[in-house]
Amino acid sequence: MWRWWSARNKANDYRKIINVAEIQSSILYYLSVFEKLNTTNKLVAKDIKSSWKTPPDDTYKINIDGAFHSDSRTGGWGFVIRNANGEVIASGAGNISFAASVIHSEAIAAYKGLQHAAQLGMAKIISETDATILADALNSMLIDGSSIGSINRQIRDFMHFEFSSCTVSVCNRNCNKVADSLATYGAFVLESGSSMLMSQVPEFVSVLVSGDLP
Repeated sequence: MWRWWSARNKANDYRKIINVAEIQSSILYYLSVFEKLNTTNKLVAKDIKSSWKTPPDDTYKINIDGAFHSDSRTGGWGFVIRNANGEVIASGAGNISFAASVIHSEAIAAYKGLQHAAQLGMAKIISETDATILADALNSMLIDGSSIGSINRQIRDFMHFEFSSCTVSVCNRNCNKVADSLATYGAFVLESGSSMLMSQVPEFVSVLVSGDLP
């Protein structure tokens, strides 16, 4: 309501009128920021004891994360794919030249990870994110009418047609440090629009991977 009221006041003052998609993207951004701050506050004690969990046998887990710069509307994405033994099968990171919101960058990360898993012939997948809003969007039609509704529908269709089993789960941020570091690397280090795919993980996150194992 605050973002809508702000847009209305600007229109009444004959300033630049922002469209519906821009208002939606702005709302999604602030919702995501609030969600991450709120989740962090509630899970401080839980995070100390929580750790990344291996997927079931014959299933691969893709941890995904996105980074977003609200001022420049740029960002990064990262993912890591691991098997039931916790071994890294593949990972990736990339720079996003334009991102509508933090949820948009998270969705791009999810799509990139799923695409790579399909290329490797994986059939049973768990896609794990620390963004509850994204998980809800991929498990329903919650924000299909927003500016990132198109990529959400694309991801859901891809999950349905490319895998025999594909679910989306939510983890706390303490369990998603590898993907978070890769997304940050994509946003800050890689050149605009570039990406890299690896059969393992870069050395700078190898310690985080080891820390996830029992």
